[in-house]
Amino acid sequence: MRNAAIMALVVGLGAIAVPEARGDVPPRPGDQERLFLNLIEASGHACGQVGSFKSATSSDAETYTKAGLDAFTVECTNGKTYLVAIAPRRPGPPQLDPSGKPITSPAPEVKEIEK
Repeated sequence: MRNAAIMALVVGLGAIAVPEARGDVPPRPGDQERLFLNLIEASGHACGQVGSFKSATSSDAETYTKAGLDAFTVECTNGKTYLVAIAPRRPGPPQLDPSGKPITSPAPEVKEIEK
C-alpha cells in the first residue's frame, strides 16, 4: 500500500513537471545548414550545399545587427560565399512602435560576397 502511494506520487509529480519543463532546445544537426540553403536558393542564388557557416564580422554585419538581424557568412560547396542575415532564433518579447503596435521582424537578407 505504501509503495503504491509513493509510486502514484512520483508519477503524478512527473506528469506535472514534464509539461512545465521548457528550455532552449538547440537545433538538430543540419537544421541551420538547411535553413541557410533554403534562404540562399529562394533569393535566386546557386549554392548546392552549405559547406560551412560562421558569425559574420564585416561592416555589413554591423549594419544588419543594428537592424535586429543575426548575420552569418555562409560558404557553399560550389565556391560561392554569402552574407545571410536572419531574425534571431530567440528574439524575446516583441518590440513596440510608439503607438504600441508590435514591430515585425525584418525579412531575411542574402548578399553574395565577392572574394
